Amino acid sequence: MNILCINTTAKSTQLAVVKDGEIFERVSGFTRHSEGLFPLLDELLQVSGVTLDNLDAISCVVGPGSFTGIRIGLSVAKGFAFTHAIPVIAVTSLELLAYSKFIGKKCTSFKELKSDNLSAVINAGSGLVYHQEFHLNNKFDVQQFEENVNKSDFLSKIAVYDDNIEIFEAISKPRVDKISHYKSYLKAEFCDNIEFSYNQNDEKGDAYTEFGHQVDYSIFALIYLSCLKFAKREFSDAVSVSPLYLRVSQAEQMTNDLTFRIATIDDLDRIVMLESQNDEYDLQWNEIATRQSFDNSNYRCYLACRGEEIKGMVALLTLVDEVEILRVVVLNNSRLSGVATKLLNFVENTLRQEGFKSIFLEVNDKNFPARSLYNKIGFSEVGRRPDYYEKGQDAIIMRYDLNGI
Repeated sequence: MNILCINTTAKSTQLAVVKDGEIFERVSGFTRHSEGLFPLLDELLQVSGVTLDNLDAISCVVGPGSFTGIRIGLSVAKGFAFTHAIPVIAVTSLELLAYSKFIGKKCTSFKELKSDNLSAVINAGSGLVYHQEFHLNNKFDVQQFEENVNKSDFLSKIAVYDDNIEIFEAISKPRVDKISHYKSYLKAEFCDNIEFSYNQNDEKGDAYTEFGHQVDYSIFALIYLSCLKFAKREFSDAVSVSPLYLRVSQAEQMTNDLTFRIATIDDLDRIVMLESQNDEYDLQWNEIATRQSFDNSNYRCYLACRGEEIKGMVALLTLVDEVEILRVVVLNNSRLSGVATKLLNFVENTLRQEGFKSIFLEVNDKNFPARSLYNKIGFSEVGRRPDYYEKGQDAIIMRYDLNGI
């Protein structure tokens, strides 16, 4: 088994080759990834004796993190994979950060943990954090791992091909939140009973010291994850593998070229695509329900578009002089960039001009980003439905007075 591992999401370029259990790794100092990656790779391939022609897979960290860094590393991985017809192993920076807490130069002992829950959290700048939550795998043999982890060549000795060696199980999806929403989420879901693996991500602002000391990405954790995913056949190909951005770049956030329009049945495929994002605290509509909605004369769906691409939608029902909002959905990588706020403001102004008096909606009480958005716009809570959702969360009923402005 020969695997090339690439990480360009942080300030250092990290490369490794796994050759039949033998490990060769290189980590650059601070340098431009575009300048340092290929010289480092040439050196690594020469030392290991591995060529691109006899690789079995390429592992690459796909984000979230530096937009430029992600593009550079993934472009190289995709190019090699396509040219040499080999699979790509996608590793997210959040799972890498979780494992880096226990596999690296400064390893945390599992005996030091006060909780089996772990949040990998990355400073995303501008008051935002990337995060994902994990739970210690009950099948994981902690004693065996800690007996081997102190050996310099533990990766060749430990049974990385054994399913039981998967340390963590993901219990949430990768997401980006405002720091206040993130803290509220942790309190609501874990009662603050959670450990942290925190990375500052080279952000110049204040570090969130309440999450503990900085954990650097470990090349050995990347090797470990790459071998594990290889053994489990978790492969992508050069075409399907894609970056995990979670939010738009600063350049796109600064643009103000959104346009708004009413959806038609011709937009069904793109609306269904928005609905298929599998939001954690939302009940998605399927294609049949969405299609049938267009048969209702009181149904409307407003779209926010940037060029030909639909960035978000608001679906609603008009009821005499009132309106019920059914759906507010924004494309994953365009969230926290003002799309929902601008679209809702457009909808409100349109409805006000048509003589409607109030808007109602319901929201999951654990959906803190949505609740914050509605509060900011001017919605207020007028009711609550206990245990309304499948996992026992309450539904909050909110109202907005269109005559109040």
